[in-house]
Amino acid sequence: MVEGRRTQSRRGDVRRKGPGDFVTAVDLAAERWLRGRLADLVPGAGFLGEETPSSDLERGFVWCVDPIDGTSNYAHGLPQYAVAVALLERCRPVVASVWTAPEQALYAAARGLGATRNGRRLRIPAGRRDDAAIHGAQWFRGSEDLRFLGALQQHGARIRTFGSTVVQLMDVACGRLDANVQQQGRIWDLAAAGLVVEEAGGRFTDWGGKPVFPFPSLAVEHTASLAAPANVHRQVLAALAPLRSGRAKTFRPGNGAT
Repeated sequence: MVEGRRTQSRRGDVRRKGPGDFVTAVDLAAERWLRGRLADLVPGAGFLGEETPSSDLERGFVWCVDPIDGTSNYAHGLPQYAVAVALLERCRPVVASVWTAPEQALYAAARGLGATRNGRRLRIPAGRRDDAAIHGAQWFRGSEDLRFLGALQQHGARIRTFGSTVVQLMDVACGRLDANVQQQGRIWDLAAAGLVVEEAGGRFTDWGGKPVFPFPSLAVEHTASLAAPANVHRQVLAALAPLRSGRAKTFRPGNGAT
């Protein structure tokens, strides 16, 4: 649905939800479609989506959906966007499915059972932390504190931001990015993609080294995160140590994500 309607989407179809936060008619249609199908898979499960009202979040199982991660890219005709679905059990993702537009690839993961890309087992390769490394990053729009970018470049690493948390996390899982560091990310941005990274053998933590999962609650706004293969994770964590500021971050009005 999302890919098929891409050519029909126009910039005029974009509606502002809040500071730096936008939605298209395709976001809404895709989330409603997914909500109906997922309800049949796990009857009685709650639902947490980016675009439609949540329901039954106190249930043992809750579906978590981002119908288009990278809405601004999608609306502008850029290819960096993705669809992400996760099933949460007590605030911890246990099953995930991710489709990424840039590579037209389908990722899947189940806790304790590993991850796949287009049906083939996915294992994160060792990464680099030198002048040949490429690190992904995202930050709060308008942030005056971007010291973490300097920390990432200590050894000459290049920095890339593609405007989609899910795409960048899949780039880490495949080894295209050696790490991904973000000041921000909501539950629906992180749940499915983070589980894929973990089940591929990577580390997915906050800037203090604590696992992102389980989420402290389903009401948390933004979480600072670091995803990387184990050998790079340790080094990036050390570089970020002077900048640590807690596990979860609260969204500040006016500072939308990149």
